[in-house]
Amino acid sequence: MKDTSVSTVQINDDTGLARISNVLRKFLADAAPDWNLSPTKVAIICILPFVVAFLGASTALLGKPAYKLFTGEDAIAETLQVLFYATSAILSLITAVRYWRSGEKLIGVLFVGLSGALFFLTGEDLSWGQRLIGWETADSFAAINKQAETNLHNVYGVGSTFKWIQMLVGAYGTIIPLLVWRWDRLQPYRDRLWSIVPHYTLVGYFVMLFVWRIFRNLFDPPQDFYFVISEYNEVLELVLALGFFFFLVFQLRRLGRHERGISAAQ
Repeated sequence: MKDTSVSTVQINDDTGLARISNVLRKFLADAAPDWNLSPTKVAIICILPFVVAFLGASTALLGKPAYKLFTGEDAIAETLQVLFYATSAILSLITAVRYWRSGEKLIGVLFVGLSGALFFLTGEDLSWGQRLIGWETADSFAAINKQAETNLHNVYGVGSTFKWIQMLVGAYGTIIPLLVWRWDRLQPYRDRLWSIVPHYTLVGYFVMLFVWRIFRNLFDPPQDFYFVISEYNEVLELVLALGFFFFLVFQLRRLGRHERGISAAQ
């Protein structure tokens, strides 16, 4: 008798892969008009945070020198963080002006606030230029700062607050976009909510930090892996910085499409 079990499994696997492929294609096709980009470009944006996270983990497997080159002070991850935070702060100001001019003054004010927050993060990562210029930390400040530098996030007792804020930002960028995307009651307001909520295609930039911060805020890592785990936060902060950057790119693309629509109507 002919054994059909292998072929049956193969058919089932093919069917399962086909379904997953169809779901992904539909997901990208639905998201592409919101971005005014091709599905392929949207796919790259969706995949990028996981690529960055994987690269960060891979450097740890290459040994401590390679890992420190990626995650250390003023190393690759932190330098890129500063670049994307600073760029996002400028983009947020541009977004604020364009919303204000379009009559959305409250949203414009919110983006001014976001720009200030991003500028603050840029300054904190650079210790407000101290490591670039090389000034000495005041003795009173050095005594309360874990790295004896001029920044707030390393002040004893304050750093934990930053960690909880990171978790809340991760939660906002994970939970709220999914609610806007899937909750029927929010559908009538969906287009307007994308003005202040990251698009659901950007959830990957926030969810990893959200889960990571829950773990790091509530549990101590194993001592044997303490260095690797503690420094991995730099990788996820880079992912977050990219998330803010793409959130603002999305806003500017939306505003451009809206402005072109108004011009065409006139």
